[in-house]
Amino acid sequence: MKFPKLSKRVLLGSVAVVGVAALATAAIAAGDLPFVGKSLKDKMQAHFPNTPITSVDCDGTPAGLCEVVAGKNIFYTTRNGRFAVVGSVLDLNEKVDLTDQRMRQLAAMGAAEGRIQGVGPGAAGAAPAAAPSPDRAAPGPAIRVTLPKANAIVHNPGAPLKMTVFTDMNCSFCRRLHDDLRGVTDIEITEYPIAFLGADSHEKAKLALCANDRSAAVDAIYRGGEVRTSGDCAAAEAALQANIAFAQQNNIQGTPMIIRADGMTNSGWMEKSELRAFLQASN
Repeated sequence: MKFPKLSKRVLLGSVAVVGVAALATAAIAAGDLPFVGKSLKDKMQAHFPNTPITSVDCDGTPAGLCEVVAGKNIFYTTRNGRFAVVGSVLDLNEKVDLTDQRMRQLAAMGAAEGRIQGVGPGAAGAAPAAAPSPDRAAPGPAIRVTLPKANAIVHNPGAPLKMTVFTDMNCSFCRRLHDDLRGVTDIEITEYPIAFLGADSHEKAKLALCANDRSAAVDAIYRGGEVRTSGDCAAAEAALQANIAFAQQNNIQGTPMIIRADGMTNSGWMEKSELRAFLQASN
């Protein structure tokens, strides 16, 4: 089964700033007046009711788009709120991934806020340590995952380190985590796809769960390629609905949500060395 065609209303993947600028100009020329400030934020929240919209910024963003921050994820919208771009915006002249730069900036700001609030490594009053504590690096409530592994894509089954992760396949940080872990063989990754970010997140998650080779399907979805399914995806649809319900019941509002063997959680992407230390701390 070939991967479905892209929605006319939502653009996916890496997007060059020149093409995005044309999209933004065309959308405004179509007769829709721009939304500004709180109005555009409210409109995005209405389109994505299960995704808390943190902020919307239309000033100083690439190609005349508005940046929408949804927890630890970023996507873009035209100023009139009609079109959304989910994926990375690339500056082809400078050879820079602007979305990746912005995500790193948000992650650094979040870490700094944690230190100011007395949470995380380096917080005022924290006891000195030779290395950052994985528990402090990933403060979050424990989650006991009761979903069956049949609802997941399992990478490296039987590997000594155990990691569960909830992902949305339109999440740039999820793709980055996936790319970081390519070739890693000592971590068993139980990946539960959910859908709340992009308009076609549901279809992507269902395809991955319905695929003959689920790990290969995830690669194909992130990188572009063919996904072969069993034909009848009713069981995959049921599994996905159960995953989404579990995420809602456990207040999982951002992806990737990383859960180690003892249930400790980290909401967001982690560097590979930090991730490995976090997982090893459960042993």
